[in-house]
Parts: sequence; structure tokens; C-alpha cells
Amino acid sequence: MYSFQILSGLIQEEYPVIACESPLQERLRLLTHISQFCQTTRKRCYLWNLGEETIKELTVENSKLVIGEFQDYIPKPRQNKEDYFHILNFWKEYQENGILIIENIYPWIQENSPKKTEDLLVSEWMKSSLLNLKLYNQNTGKVALLLGATADISSDISAEIPIWKQDLPDVSEIINSLTQTSLLLPEYTNTDYLTVANAGMGLYISDIINLLKEVRKTTDFNNSEFVAQSLLKQKIQLLNRLYDIEFLPPPKVQLGGLELMQESFKKFKRLLTPRAKQYNLKVPKGIMLVGPPGTGKSHSAKACSQNMGIPLIMVDWGNFRSFGNQAEIKLERLLKLADKLSQIILYFDDFDKAFAGDDDLAKRLAGKLLTWMQERQSDVLVIASVNRMEWLPPELTRAGRFDYLFKVDLPNNGERYTIFKLHAARFDERFRNGGDPWDEEQWRRLLKATNRCVGAEIQTIVERAASTIFCQTVIEDTYSQSKLPPLELTIEALLEERRQINPLAIREADRVESMRNKADQQALPSSPLDESKFAVGNINIFS
Repeated sequence: MYSFQILSGLIQEEYPVIACESPLQERLRLLTHISQFCQTTRKRCYLWNLGEETIKELTVENSKLVIGEFQDYIPKPRQNKEDYFHILNFWKEYQENGILIIENIYPWIQENSPKKTEDLLVSEWMKSSLLNLKLYNQNTGKVALLLGATADISSDISAEIPIWKQDLPDVSEIINSLTQTSLLLPEYTNTDYLTVANAGMGLYISDIINLLKEVRKTTDFNNSEFVAQSLLKQKIQLLNRLYDIEFLPPPKVQLGGLELMQESFKKFKRLLTPRAKQYNLKVPKGIMLVGPPGTGKSHSAKACSQNMGIPLIMVDWGNFRSFGNQAEIKLERLLKLADKLSQIILYFDDFDKAFAGDDDLAKRLAGKLLTWMQERQSDVLVIASVNRMEWLPPELTRAGRFDYLFKVDLPNNGERYTIFKLHAARFDERFRNGGDPWDEEQWRRLLKATNRCVGAEIQTIVERAASTIFCQTVIEDTYSQSKLPPLELTIEALLEERRQINPLAIREADRVESMRNKADQQALPSSPLDESKFAVGNINIFS
């Protein structure tokens, strides 16, 4: 309820106009809260929006919102567009005190207002009307609340109107709201409530309640752990839709090589502990992974999530540009979500592509992200993958923003050996549990042929070889529950698939080498020197 308390404080100070930002799903709860506040303070509460010809009066009975008719308002015939918003003039001249909630205003008073001459005139008329409300309604006990999902106000009037934005609830707010419902069982303990509330973190109360209603259809509510697990699954699906992200619980992945970087991830995990907090230690503000495409930067972020044991939010940074005027708002909401979840990894893929041109939107987004990274107090770890460092603004790479820069390079012989075995084990059981059916000479043939291949290309080679062998050796196509005949990969099949692809580091050699050289100048190595038996220095050139 803390967020509502801030709004109540603004209303009590009787600001004539207050801009309110609240998601649509919270509308009923917010209207109910404002109505209850009005009844407590002996004020009348009204609601107007474009969907109603008249003003409605709001009251609360038995914690339920009651909508009644308000007789004193006679709408003006709608002949011109400004007539639709005659409510602003009415409220300026109305003699009684109270609170009027006005919806559908923001599209007309936002920063990028309508461009058509007629619409522009309406926009300017509405902004002037709001300024008149502030001027004429001072100390009258009348408050106009502008309500919408996005409180976007033109800069020429924004200084005159305070803005309240509904925050995501914390654990105590969620628990308090759940105790007022009949969704959970009476015998639930404080620990049970805490378990369910933690699973719902990052959602608004209305979303949590609606998801719990769905969960109740298929889940035994006698076990709070089962309820929390089901709620978490539903939450992940909802967050992915709402924020256009990929939310992943700590995944189980295997990473071939990059030992130096993985050691750093394990160190960062310790910085999340209560003891580290006692020493005023925190996780780095940001980590940048630099290197050519396909070298495993996204996979490294998943490995970081696994090593640290915290969830991962994967975001395509370039996608924000496609949101146009909504890009900054979407980024701001995503950063608020990350702050509320706190111990989480926020991964921006292809971070450099948004800065390829001289783009004002890209600069504004970068500025918002940098400001947040500089000021945040939560334990969010930001990871960004970059191909070309020269595209980035210099301020992005200075200490205090991205504290660690790791070069994720083309895999060496030892790393390619490990990557081949990891992917081969998916299809050929001889490679599982540390098995290795091939001798050293066979491996040297394969590793030499795949020099300058990245991890993604090695994965493709193995998958295509497995498909080819399956089609050549397995005749039956029907599903069988009996033990399957083994699928055995061969060096010849892998070499044949290698011949059919042209690795990026070879066909775009100049571009890839430029990326590697730039990364060398600024980033730390992710891998130690190759000390495997396949290292270049261990090859006997006289054999």
C-alpha cells in the first residue's frame, strides 16, 4: 500500500491537478482505493472517461466499488473535438469540492502531440485547460486526477503537474493483499504466505490474484510450494508477454572453455551473500562480452545465471528501437521490474547494433540505462553482448558502468574439443559420462579442419552429421518404446559437413579480425592459454 500512500499524500496536499500512471489491470483496485480515501476524508469521488456521456459518482460498500449517477453535470453536445473534453471547463467552474478522476487525456497532452492542425489545436486547448484548472482551483478542495497507463506529459506543462506512478508491490504489500482474499487456505502460515508472495514478485496485485485463480483450477492448494511453483510458471509467461523479454529461471547449461570468465561468475555469486553485504560489497554494475558472432556470448550469460543461481532476463536491445515513442517507457518499466526482482541478471543481446548510426533514440535509451546503472541500489547484474566496440559511445565503457569487459574469442583447439564432445553427447551415447571413442589422431584431423569455427558452427556441424547418419542407418520411422539402435557419429561425417559450410571467421576475415583486435585492446581474456594435449604448441611437426 506504500505506493497508494504517496498518492493519498498528494491528494491531501490538494494539488489541483495530479497525473497518475497505473496499469490497466490495476484500475479497479485504484478506483476502489481512491473512493475509500474520499469516504474517509469526507470528500465526494467522481469518474469521467470518453466511454461515458455523464460523470459517475464512486462509493465503496463492503469493500466493493459502487458506481452511481451524478446529476449536476450536463454534457455539451459534441460538435467539435474539444467538446468531448468539456469536462475540464465544468470542473474549473464547479462550486463543490471533491476528487474527479479523468481518463483518456494523455494521448492529447503527450510530448509528441498530434501533428494535424485541427488535432494540434485541440491538444493546445487541453493543455491550457489543465493549466487553468491549476490556476483557478487552488485552495478550493477540488483535485483532478489524470489517470492512464502511461503518464506521458508534454515538457511545456510537465513542471506544473506532479506525477504519481504506481510501483510494483513489495513482498509485504503482496502478503497484505493476499490475506484480504479467500484464495489461500486459512491454515497457511506466515512462511506459506511468504513463499507464494516471493513467487509473485514482479507482478501487480491484480495479476497475482488472477493467476492464482487460474492456478487453483489445477493445483492442490494444501501445499504452498506447489502453489508457488505453478504461480512462477504462470508469472514467467505473463512477464514474457508484457515486457517482450525471455525470462529464464537459472538454466542448466554446459559451457566449453571460458574458464577465466566462469571463475569471475562464481566470485560474483559470493557478492550476493549477506556476509558480503556486511562488508558493503556488491555485484558489478555491468559486464560486457565482446567478440565475433557465434562465439557463445548468449550462452555465457546463461552460464552466468547457472553459476550464480539467479534468474536471467534476456532482451534484444535493438528491439527497443522498434517501439518508437514508447521505447523509453518500455525500458523504464523493464528496469523497474529488474529492480523489484533485485537478484537477477539483465542480459542485453546485440547491444552495439542500436548505436550503429547517429540516432537520437539510441542515445536517449543509452542515457536512461546509464543513469539507472549509476544510481541503482538493487543487486541486478547487467550483461551486454557486443560485436563492434567502436560503435559504442565512450561513456558506456568507462569504469562504474560496465566494470568488466571480457573478450569471447574464437575457441582454441582444447575448447573446440570440449564443445564437440558436449554436442556429440546429445546424439551419441559413447560420448556421455566423459566417454571418448576416438583416438588422438582422429581428433587432430577434426580440430585442424574446424580451425576458426565458432561454437555455433560446431553445433551445426554435429547436428547435421547426426541427421545424415540417422537417415542413412535408421530405416524404421515409427515411434518405438523399445531400446533404440545406437546413433554413432563418425569423423568422416563431421568432416563432410564441415566442407559444406564456410565459417564466418573465414568468409568475413577482415571484419572478424577487426572485432578481435578491438576487443584485445580493452577486454580481459575469457579463456586461459590452451594447455590441452591439442594445443598448437603440443603438436609434433616432425610426426
